Amino acid sequence: MRYVKSFFLCILAFLFALGGAGAKAPTDFAFPKAPKEAKTLLAVSVPGDGSALTLAVLQGLLANKSDKNLLFRAASYEKWVPYTNATVLETQEDGSPWDLPSLLSLFAPLFDGYLLCDSESAPFAVAAAKQKNSLPVYPEFEEIAKAAGLALKEDLRGMTDLKFRRTEEFKNLRLDVAFEQPTAFAPRLLDYAAMCGAYVWYDANVKLKLEAMAVFDFLKDNAVVFGYNHDLGEFRTVKSLAQLNACLVPSDHAYNLSVLSGFPSASLKQKTDLEPENSGRTVCLLMSDGDNLQWFLNSYADKEHFGSPVRGEFPMAWGIPAGAADLTAPVAERYYDEMKESDEFVLSLSGLGYTFPSRWKSRAALGAMADALKGTMERLDTKTLLVLENGGFASKALDTLLQRTGAEGIFFTDFHGYSSLKGKTRFVDGKPIVSARYELWNGNVGCSPEEIAAAINAQPTDPKDPDAYAFVIVHAWSGLDAEGNFVPDGDTMQGVKRLVSLLDENTRVVTPTVFMREIAQNLGG
Repeated sequence: MRYVKSFFLCILAFLFALGGAGAKAPTDFAFPKAPKEAKTLLAVSVPGDGSALTLAVLQGLLANKSDKNLLFRAASYEKWVPYTNATVLETQEDGSPWDLPSLLSLFAPLFDGYLLCDSESAPFAVAAAKQKNSLPVYPEFEEIAKAAGLALKEDLRGMTDLKFRRTEEFKNLRLDVAFEQPTAFAPRLLDYAAMCGAYVWYDANVKLKLEAMAVFDFLKDNAVVFGYNHDLGEFRTVKSLAQLNACLVPSDHAYNLSVLSGFPSASLKQKTDLEPENSGRTVCLLMSDGDNLQWFLNSYADKEHFGSPVRGEFPMAWGIPAGAADLTAPVAERYYDEMKESDEFVLSLSGLGYTFPSRWKSRAALGAMADALKGTMERLDTKTLLVLENGGFASKALDTLLQRTGAEGIFFTDFHGYSSLKGKTRFVDGKPIVSARYELWNGNVGCSPEEIAAAINAQPTDPKDPDAYAFVIVHAWSGLDAEGNFVPDGDTMQGVKRLVSLLDENTRVVTPTVFMREIAQNLGG
């Protein structure tokens, strides 16, 4: 079987050389945005059957065509809708819910037909939908499509990835964006894939990093892949894309992204108090996983995290994904509106998406990514950057990020041990790169609130001493249960509160920019 896979990879490489990808070149990346801002949104319950695929692509293609679109009632949609100018229609005029027949009948005149597909060919139907101006339909919904006035455009059943790569549609796909997403997850994320007119792939049988690299090798340098690959695993997925000079945006459970991307990009201002004090030992607490776009859209605002009743009682750093300003402007505006002076957002994670910068093969591509990230950080008013790396603390890649993004400092964590460098710090042009000294993470040795507080209280208090500073990375999925035990999936912010309550009077908790400025002033020479 290993040799069959190797033969398949050779065929893929040959096709890439013949296909529309051409020579790889860096691109000035910008997150694709819908050209139409939705003025009217038709609220749709998330279907539990295959009609979700058709509706997802309908939503994505409407984002390119119309100021009337679909809104899936999912996650925290009701919290960001007030930050738009859109009117939400909960039902049809007769009071009946919006469903596949009513929506296809309403919008059928905008399309050339439908693409008949099955579960194996569905990814190619989504990828080709924009070019063919047609909606993918499973056989069990074909009569509904016909009744709405849609004619069969093409029967894609039997289409394979290898066959698809020979088509004109593949040659004309975007080269800066792709999607790693099971079509069974519809309507999540596939609306945005259809809007972009981009490649969609997911194979639960692929395990080797080389195969994952071969799949996306047609993309330009500095591309972004949306979705996630649970079967390949986080490390292999991120590392293989980094070796292609590309980033991953975790987003496989993101709803309504095509609609959200149509609203004007946000230019935001943080409320944080940034005055340094330069006294005592100094601590910065930073919530992990802020790059997770689906979490940002969904439960980030729950009581365990940003929606916690204890938020504001102590300074806290919050990760925010690079795409927030452009892809989810209403959501970002809501968070900035609700933030307190003790909150500060930090750009996450490692770039325009999740990547290991030290693994990039092209310094030019990394520089182009950093340049794009600079504008993103300005729109989000973020002054620091969180990096999760695979080693690479001394890498020149970090120097490039720090110099070309304009960041005041980098918070560094390592994939194989967030706090493995124990607070090690280095400087680039007087700006600090600071590794995590502690990780608040259930199950890891010495990482409970009590153990970390005791370790911090034993640190020196002289601000001229490098050991007087502690960056604590807070694992977003660890916290206190109802009995006050530190457990997996507990209340994270209650766990942070306990840690803060145990710090002595010679310890100050500060926001990220203050933390970096004090380190630069006191240790940067």
